[in-house]
Amino acid sequence: MSKKNARKVSPMAQAAIEHYVDLSKRLNQTEACSEVVNARQCAQAILLERAFPTQRDEAWQYTKLVNFVQKRFEVAIDDTVSSVDLDALQKFLPPLLPTFKIIKLVFVDGQFSAALSSDLLNLPKGLTIRLTQSLLNDAKAVAPFLSAEDVLSANAFVGLNQALLHDGFEACVAKNSSIDAPLFVVNIQSQSNQLSTLTNQVHVAENAELTLIQQFVSLDGIEACTNAVTNVEVAKSARVRQVILQQQAEASFYFHHQFVSQADNSDFNTFYAGMGSVLSRHQNVLLMNGEHIESSQNSACLAHQKQVVDSRTDTEHNQVWGASRQLHKYVLADSAVGVFNGMIKVAREAQKTDGQMDNKNLLLSGLAKMNSKPQLEIYADDVKCSHGCATGQINHDQIFYLQARGIPKNQAIEMVTKAFLMEPVETINCLEVRQWVGRLLSNALLEGGYFSKGITSCQTH
Repeated sequence: MSKKNARKVSPMAQAAIEHYVDLSKRLNQTEACSEVVNARQCAQAILLERAFPTQRDEAWQYTKLVNFVQKRFEVAIDDTVSSVDLDALQKFLPPLLPTFKIIKLVFVDGQFSAALSSDLLNLPKGLTIRLTQSLLNDAKAVAPFLSAEDVLSANAFVGLNQALLHDGFEACVAKNSSIDAPLFVVNIQSQSNQLSTLTNQVHVAENAELTLIQQFVSLDGIEACTNAVTNVEVAKSARVRQVILQQQAEASFYFHHQFVSQADNSDFNTFYAGMGSVLSRHQNVLLMNGEHIESSQNSACLAHQKQVVDSRTDTEHNQVWGASRQLHKYVLADSAVGVFNGMIKVAREAQKTDGQMDNKNLLLSGLAKMNSKPQLEIYADDVKCSHGCATGQINHDQIFYLQARGIPKNQAIEMVTKAFLMEPVETINCLEVRQWVGRLLSNALLEGGYFSKGITSCQTH
């Protein structure tokens, strides 16, 4: 690494980097192939050179990492799942799960728990699942989990993930296979001061279909961190439906970077719900590399008190006849901060592209702030692309309209707030998944006091 690219780092941030590099070095003393050891060492060097981003970095201008770098989260290098109170987790988990049939994969503090998961030897035909940890000695099998140096340099948290590469999952759906039950992957933060590092691979082969639900939760009052990387490969004519639910405790941190590639005639639909964590950042990078591709990226985010919720998308149309749709909605209360950054890039070869992106935000407090930056970068001539952004408070005309029809004001405010947030949920294809996610968001609105804060907002404006 060249010293000329090194950046000035505060002593506190430098100490944090050195802490995680030391953890990575300890991991490298455990059994793994030379490719994994070298990949971790590469990430260590880049972390030491580049450090964590600050608000001087444009992509992190509104997302402060000061509270994160003050922490010294630990990683369970040895198998410590057995020391976790499984009886308590077996009582904690069921209320979070849906009632419809699922294939369950459970991680506790970043480590796989066979006791809480479905039997991986008895999976539906066409689906195979392997644990990342089981692949660390297989150079060929682990290769897709390793990020290129330029990707590590561009994102410190992807680098941190690779430096601490340890567990996660690989899910493969065979050609022409349709997996009826959703693959449901849960990470439970059960202990404070733990860093859950998950590195995941999803391969959906030609003309295959998969529904993937990823849920991130924690026990009440837990102060921990999740740093996940998920790679999704959608082959020709394949279909992937994905839901990601961030429901961690409000003292926790959440970072998740997803990289998706699509081939000809494929369809990818992802929905993200941000409902917890003091600081969360979710990023989706989508490469539409084939012709006649359809994609949908949507989100619904809640934040109150002093929470920061950051969500961003990078979408690249690289071939003709691609269609992408995005709808992102935020509800912010108290002194919460919301950040949305979306980019649609259209390559010169991507004629007939149809890309639409919309961001709408509801502020329930005069102190809440929303920072939105939707962008287009177009090099093709024959395209239909647009982006939009709107931020405001509860529409008093809507409240008046409902009151005129006999609905009490407080109930009218609840109806308007809920209806605003639920619009992206309607993009979830599966009815039972859509209804379940809707109930989770409704409960989050109620438990977070958003309805009462909306009422107060209406009374003061």
